[in-house]
Amino acid sequence: MPGAPIPRNPLILTLTLDKASHAFLTNLRSKYFPPSRNFLSAHVTLFHAIPPHRINELNQHLNHICATTGGWDVFIGEPKAMGKRGVLVNVRERPSATVENIHHELLTSLNRGVKSNDDRLTDQDARPLGKPHVTILNKAKDEEQVDKCLQEVLKVFEEMKQPGQKNGQQVGRAIGFELWEYMGGPWKPLKAYWLKGEEQHPENEAAKPPN
Repeated sequence: MPGAPIPRNPLILTLTLDKASHAFLTNLRSKYFPPSRNFLSAHVTLFHAIPPHRINELNQHLNHICATTGGWDVFIGEPKAMGKRGVLVNVRERPSATVENIHHELLTSLNRGVKSNDDRLTDQDARPLGKPHVTILNKAKDEEQVDKCLQEVLKVFEEMKQPGQKNGQQVGRAIGFELWEYMGGPWKPLKAYWLKGEEQHPENEAAKPPN
């Protein structure tokens, strides 16, 4: 941000969900994620390692997006195995592909600003976003742990199913973005961005992960 010190470590950008959805997902993550690796609350990661010296440029892009874009509905559910080591929960949207489109807009802007190799994004961040999701379990000790987690999380959503629904789901809102500095394990929060109109609802503010 203009006038602020430039972080020393890579930047992470996440989508911010409403308080109730954030708490629901964090409770699931806290139950299943290995405690020795669980430095964070639940999150939807958009970029994993933006070069830190590009923070002012990124801040400008995010301010523009938030000034022109309102929040949107999200539907959280459909747990799936993430390979043999993890479990994820999908985040569907209405309108569909909203966050993918925003990611594409940011990616295009960041690629346009590349002037040297130091400006370039990692191969992971340079790819299209794909389906947004929240990781509930990762780096499990074995497939049995993955299967147990998946069956239990499936049951949680099955019990949430309403009449006429094919799948149970947590209904919420996408309300903004959060920018973090990667600290080698924990993430340091740098700035919260609110989508147009959402800053008027402080009860939506997502809980902050520990520093």
